[in-house]
Amino acid sequence: MPPETARRFPAEPVLDDEAPLRILVAGAGGGKSTLLRLRLADAAAHWMSPRRPAQAGHAVPVLVRATTLAAGPVLSDAIATAVAEELGPLGLREPLTADFFSRRPLPRVPWLVLVDGLDEVPQQNARTALLERLALEAEQQPCVYRFVVTTRPLPDGELFRLGPCTAYSELRPFTRSDVRTYARACFADLPDTKLHLNEFMTGLRLSGLDDLARTPLIASLLCRLYLADPTRPLPEGRTATYRSFVELLYEQNAHKDIRGTHDAAIRALKDQYQIPRDNRAAERAAQGVRDQLPELVDQLAHERINGNTAPATEILAAHVPVRRPDRVTKARWTSFLGDLLRPTGLVAQRGDDFVFLHQTLLEYHAARHATRDRQARAELLHEVFPHLGDPAADDAKPPAFEASYLGFLLDGLLGRDDDVATAATRALEHLGAHGRAAACWFLTDQAHLRTNLPRTTAGRLAAFAADTALDGSQRVHAAWALSRLDGHLDESAGLLAAFAVDATLHGSHRTKAAGLLARLDGHGDEAAALLTAFATDTALRAESRVYAAWALAQLDQHLADAVTFLVSFAADPALGRDDRVRALTDLSGVEGHTDDVAKAFLAVATDTTLGMWDRAKAAAYLAQLDGHARRAAGVLTACAADTTLKPSDRMEAAGGLARLDGHAEGAVELLTMFAADTTLSGWDRIAAAGHLACLDEHAEGAIDLLIGFATDTGADVWDRLQAALTLLLRIGDERAVELFTGLTTGPALDVLDRMDAIKHLAKQKPHKELASRLYGTLAADSTLPGIYRVLSALYMADLRVHRTQAIRLLAVLAKDTELSGNHRRMAFDELARLLKK
Repeated sequence: MPPETARRFPAEPVLDDEAPLRILVAGAGGGKSTLLRLRLADAAAHWMSPRRPAQAGHAVPVLVRATTLAAGPVLSDAIATAVAEELGPLGLREPLTADFFSRRPLPRVPWLVLVDGLDEVPQQNARTALLERLALEAEQQPCVYRFVVTTRPLPDGELFRLGPCTAYSELRPFTRSDVRTYARACFADLPDTKLHLNEFMTGLRLSGLDDLARTPLIASLLCRLYLADPTRPLPEGRTATYRSFVELLYEQNAHKDIRGTHDAAIRALKDQYQIPRDNRAAERAAQGVRDQLPELVDQLAHERINGNTAPATEILAAHVPVRRPDRVTKARWTSFLGDLLRPTGLVAQRGDDFVFLHQTLLEYHAARHATRDRQARAELLHEVFPHLGDPAADDAKPPAFEASYLGFLLDGLLGRDDDVATAATRALEHLGAHGRAAACWFLTDQAHLRTNLPRTTAGRLAAFAADTALDGSQRVHAAWALSRLDGHLDESAGLLAAFAVDATLHGSHRTKAAGLLARLDGHGDEAAALLTAFATDTALRAESRVYAAWALAQLDQHLADAVTFLVSFAADPALGRDDRVRALTDLSGVEGHTDDVAKAFLAVATDTTLGMWDRAKAAAYLAQLDGHARRAAGVLTACAADTTLKPSDRMEAAGGLARLDGHAEGAVELLTMFAADTTLSGWDRIAAAGHLACLDEHAEGAIDLLIGFATDTGADVWDRLQAALTLLLRIGDERAVELFTGLTTGPALDVLDRMDAIKHLAKQKPHKELASRLYGTLAADSTLPGIYRVLSALYMADLRVHRTQAIRLLAVLAKDTELSGNHRRMAFDELARLLKK
């Protein structure tokens, strides 16, 4: 989702919306896994609280790695396995069964399956198949699962091929203000926190890591490095940061006595053998493995990143340079290897296996192995640049590696002064000279990662910025990437400032240039003047003006002006709906300025020209501001009671009210009133009862209302069917099955309507078996026209639940002389087609 057009929301509420499937995209170290784990912690606090809200708006989250789901054909089995691996080391006494995860954890409360690391599934077809499985599962009713899937950016189009049930979000990096706020919290226990904070921020700028630190994981690593030794300069570049962090892990884990733990593991192994010769052999072998442990961790990472999913101890056992002594059993040897891995701090135990703490840590160690010596680097060079040295080959395409891992590999290739580094430099220069747009994006990405690129890269990026044949967005980002190279910040700032006033560029590219200029140290005031001009320029598209205001808000000293602009945009009925909502959501992330922000939220919540969904969202934001929850509830209550609004809008308002903590009772009163209001259509009354059925303490009363609608012989038959279907999808018990079956097999409905109702039911996976039985009932009904009997048998077969019975029905119909010749022939042809499969 392009950042220029994406709607911006606070991260946490996105996980709690009702999208059946949401894909959350962020770069390496962007905070995806952390966000999911925070959601788990918040959910634990919610469900363990004796005063939790009564409504069923909260799902119960479970965390699953995407690789675990991709390897398991049955979703509930994979979830059970993942939970056992996660909680086993924490004291889980007995595993939770797959059956437990195949049903809702509580009435009307679904599972929220947090799927972490889709990009770690190695093949595109496997990733696509997994997404399609999740999308299909997410569409089922009643809703057993909702999904949030995190991933790094994937190749164009791979993520955006699913149906309308899928929502997409991008997790944005830290702003400079966010980095400062995060560091302040990390340094809170240091004497003179303000001094250390200023020293740290200055160190980021001097080391060239200020932009890279906007990646949450890097910010965390750098803060930990600073805390370990405030007098030590911060490392330069990403690889150096990870190298320093790994060294720090060993230094800071002195209290865990890693060496002592390893010595104890060696003693435990050798002491199992009383014969002196066997005892000495076990000790020598174990000591040899311990001495090679850093290299073995690198090898493990390299195997994993190349698709080896075997247990970590098995991988190590296959690659240790020391032969396992004959008297040491395989089981004891692999157990010993696990004892060496466990205290390193680089991996965490998951069930019977070990996983690296973070994907980028895996990539760093894998790259260390791939570039461990000159021979390995020479082999890697030809793998990264396969056409190197072939003058006839078109090698102007970027290397086919994921950007983050490739950055570590390039650092390893270019980091030494030898012939391999020289050849890698020539390959990169050739790519930059001949790769055009693809090379521009490649070099831009690597510059942002602070990869150790050749000095000639600066000239190449400047050339891309000047190339009018390239898209304006590429030119702007090339100029911005130039600032990531040592000594080129002012050159980058000059280019971005020139782009911001270049009338030949699209307005969105000009505002983007000004927004990026604002992130360059020492150029905030210059950028603020440009952004202010853009925000007030009515000749620009509103989308660009809103972006300019948002970018201005990232400059602390200009936040008040930015809030004024955003409030104006959100409340301006002359702007389009998307632009107003974008301004609204930008405001939702602003701290302070509560009164001004509240005015904007209130303006949107009370604007009758907007849809009720947007108005309810604005009221929800309003309720989150201190002292404004009652006003938000009042707005929604007034909307729900407004008889001039469409009933569906009134119920959306009541639903929004139900989602506000402490206001469920008011929503219940309104929804109950709607369900009993005979001036409303039956459809709307049934919908109100369906909303009530989602509120735990009032579910039984709502179910009684739905049963009443479904059994009312004086009501429209389609309303009755809708009530029965709502019951079936909400609760799915025998009462609902009986009601729906009676309506679809009885004479009240025309046969086409009955078939249409069953078709709708068949789309819901948990009810395919019932739909199949109902089709069978229609196919066997001799009072129906032959065409509908044949079609019902065919639809029954297509559901593949009672396929054998469907084939038998078609065989009976093909021989039934009461049917016309055409219908018998149709039954025969379909029977033949099915038997061929």
